[in-house]
Amino acid sequence: RRISPLEGEMAGRPEGGAWRQPEDKSTRFFANGNFYTPDRKARFIAIRPAAQTRTNPDYPLVLNTGRVRDHWHTMTRTGKSPRLSQHMAEPFVEIHPADAQHYGIGDADIVRVSTAHGEVLVRALVTVRQRQGSVFVPMHWTDQSSARARVDALVAPTTDAISGQPASKNVAARIQRFAATAFGFAVLAERPASIDADYWSLASCPTGWRLEIALRSGRDWTGFAAALLGLEGETLAYHDIAGGHHRFARFAGSRLVGALYLAPTPVAVSRGWAVEQLGADHADRQARLAIVAGRPGGKSVDRGAIVCACFGVGANQIAEAVRGGCTSVAAIGSALHAGTNCGSCRAEIKTIIDGRRLQAAE
Repeated sequence: RRISPLEGEMAGRPEGGAWRQPEDKSTRFFANGNFYTPDRKARFIAIRPAAQTRTNPDYPLVLNTGRVRDHWHTMTRTGKSPRLSQHMAEPFVEIHPADAQHYGIGDADIVRVSTAHGEVLVRALVTVRQRQGSVFVPMHWTDQSSARARVDALVAPTTDAISGQPASKNVAARIQRFAATAFGFAVLAERPASIDADYWSLASCPTGWRLEIALRSGRDWTGFAAALLGLEGETLAYHDIAGGHHRFARFAGSRLVGALYLAPTPVAVSRGWAVEQLGADHADRQARLAIVAGRPGGKSVDRGAIVCACFGVGANQIAEAVRGGCTSVAAIGSALHAGTNCGSCRAEIKTIIDGRRLQAAE
């Protein structure tokens, strides 16, 4: 059959063209050794790379870019999947703890990553899996899903003369904590028409949208909430003026239209649980207070951040299973099904298990 240019891009054939399935359905593509060149032979090109020192006093770190587990290219397809968007819902920069301490950056801060070509604003993810002296920023977010996270703004506008591959690796960079005075998280039934924030990231969820924001200066928060959540319906609000905490929840009948949580530091709200409230019934007015509180009450379960996208299993569920005696990835799979389908979350499951073991040892 014919394949579209988009399908061709994902298959390594940007021009599109014919995609012929062999008559023998068990035969793999390229199994006959042919490639998409005029003589059907592969091309091996010998090169002599010159050693280069990319960093300098102004840009002392090495920037690497690439993809994350659940997304592909600029999310033209994967970004439409609420399930895939729940694992990593916003752009980030991975920083080694020593580098984060040196630059005064805390986990979940907003970070300005700059190169000689441009800059982005992304969330800080402080982790020992990142090499000291290097940082990593994923390539997927565009102006459709974030305020300023297009990674192509950071890299040189050059491509390899033979392959056409862009120069998206090994770029000299620097990082700086963005001086935000207010952070916010919102769940919305409808995609907002505009977002008045210095930093924002928007991701789809099963019954609406989830939004992360950060602002350099404060706002009239009641007006800000009205612009984001709309004016119709009934609103519950909580204000801690001295502490800088504000929370809003708007309802249309028994349906949650949206909720907004604001704080002077990264917002401590159960995000997975808040997202689920968009699809829940809220006829019980007393129970609506839990929405403003930002966490489940009573016997409600908070799954935590989604780890296994295939089965919707959260970090809290995995940690609870570890406490209950599941001490291997296989045991977690048997108990929760996590990691038993595509398998891409198994490394993260093992990290949670190892972390719980370390806590028990201490």
